[in-house]
Amino acid sequence: MMFRTLLLASAAALAASRMAVAADATMSPEPEPAEYVRVCDAYGAGFFYIPGTETCLQLSGYVWHQIGASDYDRSDLEEGEPNGRQLPSSIFGIRGGGWLQSVRARVNFDARSETEWGALRSYVRLQADWNGVGDGSVGVDQAFIELGGFKLGYSESFWVDSGNGGPSNYGSHSWSGMDYGYQQRALVGYRFETNGFFGAISLEDSAQVIEEEGYMPDLVAKIGYQDSWGAVWAKIGYDEDRTTFLTLSDPSQIGDDGYGVQVGAQFDVPNMPGSSLRVIGYYADSDNRFSTGSPFGAYFDTIYKTFLLPTVDVAHGAAEWSMLVSYNHQFSETFGVSIAGQYFHNFYFPGSDIGYDEYGFDVDGWSAELSMVWFPVSQFEVRSELRYDAMSSESYDLDATLSGFVRLTRYF
Repeated sequence: MMFRTLLLASAAALAASRMAVAADATMSPEPEPAEYVRVCDAYGAGFFYIPGTETCLQLSGYVWHQIGASDYDRSDLEEGEPNGRQLPSSIFGIRGGGWLQSVRARVNFDARSETEWGALRSYVRLQADWNGVGDGSVGVDQAFIELGGFKLGYSESFWVDSGNGGPSNYGSHSWSGMDYGYQQRALVGYRFETNGFFGAISLEDSAQVIEEEGYMPDLVAKIGYQDSWGAVWAKIGYDEDRTTFLTLSDPSQIGDDGYGVQVGAQFDVPNMPGSSLRVIGYYADSDNRFSTGSPFGAYFDTIYKTFLLPTVDVAHGAAEWSMLVSYNHQFSETFGVSIAGQYFHNFYFPGSDIGYDEYGFDVDGWSAELSMVWFPVSQFEVRSELRYDAMSSESYDLDATLSGFVRLTRYF
């Protein structure tokens, strides 16, 4: 009797246990199916669909470590010259001579999707630089929106890079590009390409920090033609107020405008992919945003302070005329070498349309560079650049500056 009672109790307990398990299984939610990241090949390598959307996203960037050197000495004096006259600045600007290290980190976020108006794109670039003092702070280097041919936001000026026209962007073949007026602006622009012809126009922030009022933006326009043999192009940039990018040099010049013109051509070497000759001519009617600038800004800043306004902090070094010639030879898919030279004639007083030659400073400038780029393995670059900047004058015995760097970059 006891055995029978024990058997019935065990059976009841087992049945209750099975009912509890069944009840738990019925009440537990079904696991959601895993949504794996899908590759988006509509915009090139590295894009993937953001889960749950039809927007494609690419994360990219790089880290570099650069070791450079310069013999620039901002206190170097030559006998018989005005006190404080400086040498041409180096590839690093007016940073002092000696060894110069830098580290940069950059991350790009590029989101794109298709609409009935064309591709919709948003782009954000974060960047931090370390040059030997503390931790490098992270900042937004670029942020813009594109829809079809339209572009608006903060990016490189269309004078520098309109995003179309291939070799019509930047200066020489090197990373530094020599002197061509690099700048970043807030802008609204439009680009087009058809049957080899390309063009661009943009309205750019005039940085109205001096005027009490003003509604006229700066204007940049470009047109050109590109084919298998190379490209030709012309640009014009109109600076609505050339005094706004300088500390005010002359109150009477508030609102004075200026312009710069660029005409260029690139000739690709037949049967040698990547090898080309580039020739660019520049003209500026004054020292303004769309003049080339030059390594000689600090030098002419010293003359300006010595003879005119010693308390005003101004330096640009724009020349009325400049000619840049650059040749790149691509020895293989992973190794290329470029050489370039640039000549400058008749420098302007900062923020003005008055040339120094009108005051007897018959100084011309010229620069030369050698650049080498090698990819020993995929996404790892070894780059070196060497630059020589000098001035010539019939009246003064002037010196020169030699500078350069070696940079290791890991892209991703």
